[in-house]
Amino acid sequence: MNEALNKSAPVRLWHQIKQNRLAYAFLLPSLLAIVGIILLPVIQVLTISFQHYYLVDVLTKGPHFVGLDNYLHILQDPKFWYSLLITVIFTAACVGFTMLVGLAVALLLHQDFPGNKIVGIAILIPWVMPRVASSILWRWIYDDQYGILNYFLNALGLNSFASFAWLGNAIPALVAVTVVIVWQSFPFIAISLLAGLQAIPVEIYEAATIDGAGFRQQLRYITLPVMRNLIGILTIISTIWDFKIFDQMWVLTEGGPAGSTTILGIYTWSAAFARLRMDWAAAAAVIILLVVSVVTFIYLKLFMKGEEEVTHG
Repeated sequence: MNEALNKSAPVRLWHQIKQNRLAYAFLLPSLLAIVGIILLPVIQVLTISFQHYYLVDVLTKGPHFVGLDNYLHILQDPKFWYSLLITVIFTAACVGFTMLVGLAVALLLHQDFPGNKIVGIAILIPWVMPRVASSILWRWIYDDQYGILNYFLNALGLNSFASFAWLGNAIPALVAVTVVIVWQSFPFIAISLLAGLQAIPVEIYEAATIDGAGFRQQLRYITLPVMRNLIGILTIISTIWDFKIFDQMWVLTEGGPAGSTTILGIYTWSAAFARLRMDWAAAAAVIILLVVSVVTFIYLKLFMKGEEEVTHG
């Protein structure tokens, strides 16, 4: 009986494909693009991570299999662990502030006030600006001699900021880049959360208001629980984006001063293009993929657990 079912399964699958061949024909270009743009490069990176792929040697001798040597080298490198620590702290700060600012802006735009639509369009400006170009502008803003930020702070009476080097010290540099990341990322979060807010029936808030619930109670017991899944998805997306950031940090600090802001993206770039060790860079990239996958899995488990508690509660 089981053998007959197993034999008929491919037949049923082929029959379904034939019945929906037009739909699969439309999907085929997208599937091929996904395979070519995502899957094949990932396979290539995995392959290189198990090879000796020093560019100087590859040109003369070609690559050869070395097993886990590249991973052992990365895991024994103190610079890698420092980069991982900085990346985790930096990502947590960026994701936390991005979600908070995005939620605050979404709640603001959900209110009915003059110019609501104009403000909603205006907040998209940071999102649509090219990241490298906007990072260059921010570098001028943070400039210790000619930056407009120090000028305004000095004008407000904070004389200690007259020539403060925001990008010349480790902690101020991380704070400065975090501000840039949040500024560029919150519009997407805000618009997504605004869509979620507008999907909540107004009658729920009207009933809560009649029962005497204020803004905080409605936010805590209605808004956040209803949008729990959306917030979870946006948190995961934001974490993935911020964990692999490279361009903004490179434009603003280049990993300095003295390597203090060398996040994993810059560490991987340096291994590949400064030391020409594509094998080390590939191993670092695979480790980054694994870390992001584990964090995403933990997020999903936490949100699923919370959803089950809410459902059974």
